[in-house]
Amino acid sequence: MNAALKLSQAVYDAQLPSPVSESDEQQEWLEGAAEQLVCGTDVTWKRRFGPAQKVTSAQYAEHLQLYLNQRQIDGLDDRDSFAKLVLSTVVGSGSDCRTHAKYLLGSERLVERLEEIAADLLRPHAADAAAAQREEAEDDLDGDL
Repeated sequence: MNAALKLSQAVYDAQLPSPVSESDEQQEWLEGAAEQLVCGTDVTWKRRFGPAQKVTSAQYAEHLQLYLNQRQIDGLDDRDSFAKLVLSTVVGSGSDCRTHAKYLLGSERLVERLEEIAADLLRPHAADAAAAQREEAEDDLDGDL
């Protein structure tokens, strides 16, 4: 009987996903959630016995604005790129906009930098959101049994 139980347990264990460290889960959530924010989509998660939580695209825009303002305060926008960005958008060319955006963000890799800034906003929520994903996967697994 004991051998049959062990065999059943081994078969069940083989069906489970391989263990992932919490930091990997959190990093994976951060990357996906940051991409969502950059694309203008709110990020939501819910723990099993808690209220739904959300970081909105509006909160991200505010966070990004504060980041850009701080770069100006720190003297890192000595070319008036905010003003030139607005002017380029209204009367200039798209290539000028990218140039000013790169300068304002301090990076040649615009999307990656925007995602890094989004991840900074999301980081305090990563452990909770990763736990929510784990709980959801457990609930899905329980529902399949």
